[in-house]
Amino acid sequence: MMEWFKDLSKGEWIAVASITVTVILAAIGGIIKLLRKQKDSSTEEKTIHQEGSGQAAANIDGDKNIIAGGYVNTGIDSKDALNTLVETSTKLGRSEKENEQLRQRVRKLEEQLAKPSLVTSISSEKSTPIPSKEAKDLAAQIEDDAGPYAQALKAIAESDNEKADELLDETQQFLDRVQLSKDEAQAKIYTARMQNATYAGRPQDALQFCEKLRPLAGNDTLILNEMAVVYYANAEYKEAEPLMKRALAIDEGSFGKDHPKVAIRLNNLALLYQATNRLAEAEPLMKRALAIDEGSFGKDHPKVAIRLNNLAALYQATNRLAEAEPLAKQALAIDEVNFGKDHPNVARDLNNLAQLYQATNRLKEAEPLMKRALVILLEFTRRTGHRHPHLEDAIKNYTGLLIQMGCSEDEVEGRLKILAPEMFK
Repeated sequence: MMEWFKDLSKGEWIAVASITVTVILAAIGGIIKLLRKQKDSSTEEKTIHQEGSGQAAANIDGDKNIIAGGYVNTGIDSKDALNTLVETSTKLGRSEKENEQLRQRVRKLEEQLAKPSLVTSISSEKSTPIPSKEAKDLAAQIEDDAGPYAQALKAIAESDNEKADELLDETQQFLDRVQLSKDEAQAKIYTARMQNATYAGRPQDALQFCEKLRPLAGNDTLILNEMAVVYYANAEYKEAEPLMKRALAIDEGSFGKDHPKVAIRLNNLALLYQATNRLAEAEPLMKRALAIDEGSFGKDHPKVAIRLNNLAALYQATNRLAEAEPLAKQALAIDEVNFGKDHPNVARDLNNLAQLYQATNRLKEAEPLMKRALVILLEFTRRTGHRHPHLEDAIKNYTGLLIQMGCSEDEVEGRLKILAPEMFK
């Protein structure tokens, strides 16, 4: 479910409702009645609401290389930090039996160092703690290759305090590195959990991992962007906006203002502005993102089609339909060349152009485009054995168009049965 928010090349329509194919036929009468009611009660031109109208593409870009996989190193063993300090800092080659013996010695030495002997100063009669004899005896059993932590305890037991400080500094540096590795790995795991919840159609469940990621994200714009996408998907725009602005500022500073990563950040922030009805603020960001990608990839690249689609949707939202149409056509042409005429990305472009025609009451021009978009997604479903995530939206959009054209319920049902007899038995 996250894909069409993340990258237009990965997905198409935002779903306003999840209608399973098996119940579409039973529900179609209700859909038709609802659409007829909407048609009768409204004389205004239809506009695209990118936060989720079921009709148009709201295309939040994402960074694909953040998804955690088998390469994740979970770092320090949280069950027993002592084991990690001893074992990881010990030279290779020690057997498990030897490791266990060392662990036992270190534990005993820790206990004995907590029970110091006391000596009384002759001049001041004040008691001063010193390591006990038992601690010194245990320290003598610590090998020279036992690692900095064990060696530090040995030095304390032998009253070599300067050496102990040096070894503990070394141990702290090691632990800091391990902790940093653990935090990075934990961030990857939380990000993967967040993405998994979103892909499973549980965007609200993904929110809990946003909160867990906040203290771990730092200046990682990949994670900041992923968090912003989840907040955006849940319409929590006040939470998403500062993350998007922060990611944009970091990437501008790191890569320069004309880098493709900056275009991603601009695109996402522009869509958030559009979702919150700040259209005047959204437009210059979208235009700048388009210019960056045209300069970086050329005018015929699929990334450019993403920007064209989004800018066309913005123009349509502001009722500038004449300006939107050439952009939508250009995006369609780019994707047909790059992906072929039967690709789901092309279905998305066909849907968007058809919606534009529908908004200008050019229904006869819209119908073959929307029908072709539906056929592409049906063929994808048959070919792969997996229902395309926006198939239901395509059915709903086509149904709405047929209703607007004056088709009866039986006619709509008949046309859908012809296109997908296996789904409308």
